[in-house]
Amino acid sequence: LRELALKEVAGQVERKVEAEVERPKQLRHEHFLACISTNADVARKIIRKTARLANYYHSDWSVLYVQTPSEALDKIPLDKQRYLLQNFQLATELGAEVIQAQSADQKDISKPVLGFLPAKILRMDKADIGAAILQVVKDKRITTVCIGKPHLKLFHVILKTSVFNQLLTALSENDVDLVILS
Repeated sequence: LRELALKEVAGQVERKVEAEVERPKQLRHEHFLACISTNADVARKIIRKTARLANYYHSDWSVLYVQTPSEALDKIPLDKQRYLLQNFQLATELGAEVIQAQSADQKDISKPVLGFLPAKILRMDKADIGAAILQVVKDKRITTVCIGKPHLKLFHVILKTSVFNQLLTALSENDVDLVILS
């Protein structure tokens, strides 16, 4: 009799717990996106910090570089090209997928800056950094975007604020976190 009573009480407690305790929602699988530029030191820091975050969360991560028309292969200085290649190689060694976005009207679209490294080329109508980030976020189901701290002068802040606000709005609509690394 005691055994039956214990089974009955255990069943009631179990049903009460199931009814009252909220089950945690399924945790989302993190996917990080490191956005870099030709600034070698900042790009290296972003790559290393994003790699650490991805390693901590046991998740995938990608590196995005948007090649603007002023950074075409025939216009970019050789030292910046070398540093960019070294950063791409570092990202690949740390386990990232490297994505290079460039406008469709650039002459060198068939050959990426990466040369020997495995990379995906993202072709865009124009080299718009915000649009490239949003496209990669949607295509790769990115959950966290990591960028460097903007080093802008007051004039640039005034001009770029609307672009940055549009990016923030779009990221928040897609439930994407933004991490600004210094």
